[in-house]
Amino acid sequence: MWSTHDQPFETLRMRIELRGEIPQPTWPEGSHVRGFHASDAERLHALLQHGYQRGGGSVAAFDVWLPALTGDSEFDPELCFLVEVGDDLAAAAICWSSAFVKDIVVRQSWRRRGFGESLLHLAFRTFQERGATHVELKVQAQNAAAIRLYERVGMRTVERITEQPGG
Repeated sequence: MWSTHDQPFETLRMRIELRGEIPQPTWPEGSHVRGFHASDAERLHALLQHGYQRGGGSVAAFDVWLPALTGDSEFDPELCFLVEVGDDLAAAAICWSSAFVKDIVVRQSWRRRGFGESLLHLAFRTFQERGATHVELKVQAQNAAAIRLYERVGMRTVERITEQPGG
């Protein structure tokens, strides 16, 4: 008998066409956005674990995750956007150079303040400046809150994918 973790699940591939003016990100007061540095790795990993603790994705153990991230041919530290408020890493977006949003996460205590929308606008503008025609991401179909955010910033579902566990 399968557990719920053994069941196939549906993933949506979403896309935004980068036509026209992309809105300027509007960051909450007191926040600061910057790129990724090697010294951020442990904090970023912890934020990803926090963001995925209730499902919607997963992150490998730190000693597997970091070399996989930084060793990937699509990794560019300038496409990893970290948002700090004081000493707290409040939110982050990790993008691949192929104009793909790999991960986007906002710490629970900082949600509903515009960080996710601003991170997406920053990613879209950055890729548009680099000559990309569109940006894509994948999201689990049951993650209604994330899907609402992506639709609010102009993304649309372009494919439904049924994935097998562990695949």
